[in-house]
Amino acid sequence: MTPITALTDLNQLPNQLQDQQTFDANMARFIDNMPERARQENELAADMVDQVSKIAAIAVGGAFAIPYIFDTATPDGDPGPGKLRLSHIPHNASTIMRLDLTSAGQDYTALLDTFDDSTSAVKGSIRLVKQGDITKWMTFNLTAVATPTGYRNLSVMCTDSSSASPFSNGDALMLMFQRTGDRGQDAAGAMQHLASVKIDTAVAQIDFLNIFNSTCDRYVIELESVLPSAAQQLWMRLANAGAVVSSGYGDMSYADNSLPASAQLRLTAEATTSATLTVHVRNVGGTSPTSVGAYGSWGSTVSPAGPRSRQAEGNSTAGTPHSGFRLFWSGGANFIGGIVRVFGVKNS
Repeated sequence: MTPITALTDLNQLPNQLQDQQTFDANMARFIDNMPERARQENELAADMVDQVSKIAAIAVGGAFAIPYIFDTATPDGDPGPGKLRLSHIPHNASTIMRLDLTSAGQDYTALLDTFDDSTSAVKGSIRLVKQGDITKWMTFNLTAVATPTGYRNLSVMCTDSSSASPFSNGDALMLMFQRTGDRGQDAAGAMQHLASVKIDTAVAQIDFLNIFNSTCDRYVIELESVLPSAAQQLWMRLANAGAVVSSGYGDMSYADNSLPASAQLRLTAEATTSATLTVHVRNVGGTSPTSVGAYGSWGSTVSPAGPRSRQAEGNSTAGTPHSGFRLFWSGGANFIGGIVRVFGVKNS
């Protein structure tokens, strides 16, 4: 905090008890130092505003606060110096937050790379607040950090927000992060809840692109009453290094249907109105084929329309580690309802 030193010595200030010569000298000194006093007061006021902003950021967010400018673009890529992106519109359907490594002339690489240091499934919580308007905000759980060149992709799940899309292009935001403590030791074979998303608004796909890691050797994905905006098949693709693999990658065919090799596993065999399924993904490390199996039920529109149940099996033989997955509808329909939960089974 900047100290005020000008005109603080009482012995050099004019007062009525002084003789005329001393009073005149002190008055002249007082007038000469008024500009310096004003400069120091203005500097102190600026420091106080800065300190209040920092205290307010800590009050609503936690240990770290970084300023960013919001960019409404959604594609994967470096948002640009000082900018932040979310992966979806509406904002509260986003599963990836993209942060440039620099902001306000500062390099935050080292700090951002500590965000996933916790051994807990949820690494920490993030709060985004519009500067100057605290009524516009979002909160997220952070589960992973990917490190492309020049920026960071944070795997997140929105936990609450002031509205579905509270921010506009160019808004000045404050990002506040609070780290989660390390989890206790789990026994081998214990199942851990890693992440989940409740679908309240329409979204084109469900992405958990960086959720697989070396601590688990099997993953269980639970889909509960998942709804499309139009009846279509429900498909799943794997991700490699945080990027969805969409063609020419492994063999995702069925055990009970001689389909050609393709990049997706068809979770429902026909146009679907609702699906409740369990998907198992085994051996994501790439040393041998990654196995994907799904079973459950869905509503079919194919005559005779009604409920269906079947088991689907597939595998990826590319021999490269998989980092996560994407769920989507075969014809581009949106997800409009349901819950998706992801669990990991600790290495045995």
